Amino acid sequence: MSELATVLEEMEARGVDALVLGREANSRVVADTTRLWLAGTRAFAPGCVVIRATGEVHVLANSDDAVPAAVPDDALYGITWNPEKLLGALVAIEGFTSARVVGVDGMTPAMYALLTAAIPDLALVDAATVLQKVWSLPSAARLDGVRATAAVTTTGLAAMAGALRPNVWPRTLRGACARAFAMAGVTTPAFEGVAAPIEGNLSTWLSPERMLIEGERVVLRAGALRDGWEAPVARTYEVHTPAPIAQPPPAAWAATLDQFRPGMRAGELRARGAIVYGVGRGVEPWDDDFTLFAGATCVLELADARSVHQDVVHVRDGGPELLT
Repeated sequence: MSELATVLEEMEARGVDALVLGREANSRVVADTTRLWLAGTRAFAPGCVVIRATGEVHVLANSDDAVPAAVPDDALYGITWNPEKLLGALVAIEGFTSARVVGVDGMTPAMYALLTAAIPDLALVDAATVLQKVWSLPSAARLDGVRATAAVTTTGLAAMAGALRPNVWPRTLRGACARAFAMAGVTTPAFEGVAAPIEGNLSTWLSPERMLIEGERVVLRAGALRDGWEAPVARTYEVHTPAPIAQPPPAAWAATLDQFRPGMRAGELRARGAIVYGVGRGVEPWDDDFTLFAGATCVLELADARSVHQDVVHVRDGGPELLT
C-alpha cells in the first residue's frame, strides 16, 4: 500500500498520532478499499482509522469482500448505529487511546463527544494536511480508473439526454441514467442523476411533482462509481420536441480549460470563476495553494447565464485532455 506508506510518513513529519477518516474517498485511498456507499449524504463516522505507532489501518466494514488481503480480518470493525458500540470498537484499536494528536476530515457533535470521551486530552487537527501529498502523487491506476469511469458516466448522461422531452418526469431521466450504468456493468452511482432547471447561472432544485416543460433550459448531471473510481459530468439542454437542443459551454470555457497545465494553482482557476477539485477515489478537495501536476485528474465546471458545463480533465504537460 504505497498510499498508506505516504500517509504514515506525513503523520510522522507532522506529529499526528492517529487519523480518523469519515469521507469515503479518503478511506478508499488510504486503505485501498473499493467499498460501496450508496447514501448521498450522511453524518460523520470513522470509516477508516490509521495508527502511526503500529502502522496499521483499520476499516469500518462488515465484510472483507472489498478490503485488500493486506488488511487482516481483526482490523475490521462492524457498522453500527449504536454510539457506545462504535466507541468500544475505537477503544479496542491498539494505540488509539494513547494518541494525543488526531487528524479528522469531518466532525459532528456526537463524534466529538465520542473521541474526547476516549481520549480526554486529545488535540484535533485537519487531516487534509496529511492527505494532501497522497492526492498529489501521479498515479497510472488513478488515470486508468477515472478514464474508464468517465466512459460510463458519459453513457449515462447521453441516455438522460436521449430521454429528455417536454412533460417528462425527472425520475424517468434518472432511471435512464441508472439503466445505462447497469448495462455498462456499474450499479453504483456517485450520485443520482440530476435534472435541474437553470435560471441565470444557477441550477435550481426541481420538485419531483413537476414535469419538464417545452423551451426551458435544464442542467443534466451524471456521476458513476466504477471499482471505487469516480467521474462526474454535466451539460445543459433546452427542452424541445422532438429532441433537446444542446447548449454551448460558457464563453470562458476554452480559455479556462487551456489554463489546466502543470504549475497552475487551484486558487488561480477559482479566481476565474471556475469550480475545480480533484477526482479519483471520490472527490478530492483542493485548497487554493494546490498546484496542478502532470497526471492529475480533476473536475472543471463553469457557468454563465445560459449554461452549466462540467468535465473531467486530465492534466498533461502538452495541454489538458478531456476524459468526459
